[in-house]
Amino acid sequence: MNIFNQGAIGAKKSPFIYRDQATLEIRSGGGCLSVFGLPFLLAGLFVLQLPLDLIPVNKPSDTPSSLFVILFGAVFTLVGALLVFGRAGIILDRARGRIVQWYGLLVPFKRTEYLMDAIDQVEMSFSSGDSDSPATWPIKLSGGSMTKPLAVSQPTSFAGARQLAEELSRFLQKPLVDTSTGERIIRDPGHLNESYRDRMKRVDKAEGILPPKPSTMRSQVERTGEGLVIHIPENTNKKIYYIPLAFSLIFAIGVTWFFMPPLLRSDLPDLIRYLILGFLGLFIIVPLISAIRTAHQMKKDFERITVTRAFLRVEAIRQGKKTMTEIPIDELEDLVAPARQETINIIEVSGMKKVKLGDTGTPRMPDGRPVPRLLSSLMKMAGSKGIIARSDKTEVELAAGLDEAEVAWLFALIRKTITE
Repeated sequence: MNIFNQGAIGAKKSPFIYRDQATLEIRSGGGCLSVFGLPFLLAGLFVLQLPLDLIPVNKPSDTPSSLFVILFGAVFTLVGALLVFGRAGIILDRARGRIVQWYGLLVPFKRTEYLMDAIDQVEMSFSSGDSDSPATWPIKLSGGSMTKPLAVSQPTSFAGARQLAEELSRFLQKPLVDTSTGERIIRDPGHLNESYRDRMKRVDKAEGILPPKPSTMRSQVERTGEGLVIHIPENTNKKIYYIPLAFSLIFAIGVTWFFMPPLLRSDLPDLIRYLILGFLGLFIIVPLISAIRTAHQMKKDFERITVTRAFLRVEAIRQGKKTMTEIPIDELEDLVAPARQETINIIEVSGMKKVKLGDTGTPRMPDGRPVPRLLSSLMKMAGSKGIIARSDKTEVELAAGLDEAEVAWLFALIRKTITE
């Protein structure tokens, strides 16, 4: 039995509606959003009827004022109505040379038109999300004469975003600019499904010259008759292991310093005090145990990369979880090793004006300012982003956390193996 899990992601059905060969539309709203909004709408309508006594209920003496009840019910009703009946869409009409963005409740109420000639490119980026929202791959249409890019969709899977972006690029006959890897990749609509090997040969970048091999390397390269195998053992930077543990200790000290003194001085019964102390003890000990467990698992991290002219396979153990992803070389479309400065260059901040200064020898923000020391130190401690390999169906990161010079050497070695 294979102990590894397959990492492929299946492509989703196209969200576009083709009215004819020259017109397509993408719609949002309805479906799950309507189901989610229905309880809000019903609750809001119910609350709005209370001040009118349309529904017989026993009202306590301290019932809130009618104005408060109406405002409360109106908010719930409005939110519910927008979720249940709200609709939006974008229509791309090549015959008229227009792009129409519309909003409405079941039917369009507001329309905004854009000239299709104003669109220069299709953009695909990446947003990591947070604890309350998933990672997304936003798709936008942009152009030099547009005040701001036109947002099309935000798929929550790479495969779905890739399919949507390529479909838009073909329909509009505009290049696809992909910055989701941390490196800017431009693919013209006539070569969207071209393999990485064929593209390198077409643009004469399949050279076999390797950069100087770093004097110190964490990885070990084993050459085979079919290609090579790269072994990357656990991180030798021991400081990395103690970062989660340090945060847990700081948290434990803060909780102890803030809660313990007043709790010990309180006049609470001993039983209540002991129960609270036990709860705080668990609140402190559980994160510490989790941090120690994480540090122990990180020491067992391991990665094996197999590269041949037929396939690229990545087997890894990360914090006790084993994974395996394999991409046939004929399906491999992107292979990038984004440098730290390239990752910084694609940062988008509202109001920030980007300035091109070239290589000044100092890492700089997109507006030309030097990267703050703290951020630079954290980035160096974390290591490089590694190498990203993609097909239309799946993506995989490899060699993450290594020094940039080592990643550059491994990247050149992998590229030479694939393209020679």
